[in-house]
Amino acid sequence: MPEESNGFNRAVQAPVLRLIPGLGWALICAIFLSCHQTVSEPYYLILDRAVKEYFLPDGDKSEGLRLLQEACHGNEDYPDLLCYNAGVLLLRENRPEEALDYFEKAHSLHDIPLYRSAVRTTRLELEKIGDGTYREKADQIILGCKKQEIATVDLIEEALGSDSSPRLQQFASQPLIENCMNEIASGTRQKDLLARIQTIRNNLPDLKSELRELELNQHPLNRLWNPFWKYGENPGGFPAVEAWAATLDAAKQGSSAGAEQAARRFFSLAELRGSDQGVALRRAGALLILQDPYFNGVRSGGLKALAQSNL
Repeated sequence: MPEESNGFNRAVQAPVLRLIPGLGWALICAIFLSCHQTVSEPYYLILDRAVKEYFLPDGDKSEGLRLLQEACHGNEDYPDLLCYNAGVLLLRENRPEEALDYFEKAHSLHDIPLYRSAVRTTRLELEKIGDGTYREKADQIILGCKKQEIATVDLIEEALGSDSSPRLQQFASQPLIENCMNEIASGTRQKDLLARIQTIRNNLPDLKSELRELELNQHPLNRLWNPFWKYGENPGGFPAVEAWAATLDAAKQGSSAGAEQAARRFFSLAELRGSDQGVALRRAGALLILQDPYFNGVRSGGLKALAQSNL
């Protein structure tokens, strides 16, 4: 894997990474395309093609995703970044189980907060969704409680069991189900189930609150600002990173004038000219500004014209 201390590579890689959420999703996701199992390509060339594939009307999103997945396993230039962005794109396609596989692969290649956060949050989201039988089992318990059927105690006991999903355990430990169980169960079995409910309440995290906290404070797919510190480095000192971060920040704040000003600085940077890498990043940024919903609130005529001039 390439050294991460290269200033310009990191400067352009970081914005690409951070792009992830709404607008960054693309840049980062874009980072990969058409990598072959036996030929390694610079990440920025993959990025350029992937952004165009995913965002342009005549692009093929499924083909773009396929190429990203292939790049994760076959490209030598920043494979962790390629895997991570493949996961990002899979989340965008509402395929969290597959996304988790790619986040875990990225984390196995490079242990950084960005990847750890993606793994943890996706796992929480999957736990919140539960397995495919959650709704069926929950409905059976509710119906049994309404009918006061003694067999419902068996269903509650199964839901509280150690083999049950965290979401179903949490459901079965709610006060409503506890009251139902108290009405139709008795003796030692009732006491054992009450003890199990209390253990679950004490140990099972509040998934909704924990997920919300991650979204607000560290989830890379929902935070655009300050991507560089995720690598343990200061965010400053890299003009390309700073200019793109300022563009994202202005868009987040809903400032059309601020977004246009920051974007103008980004596109005019000398280090983004005269090289394939610079051209690819400018073009990717332009496509994101024109197409990604993240910029919907600040896409003024001036910003659109600026982006179009950099395609």
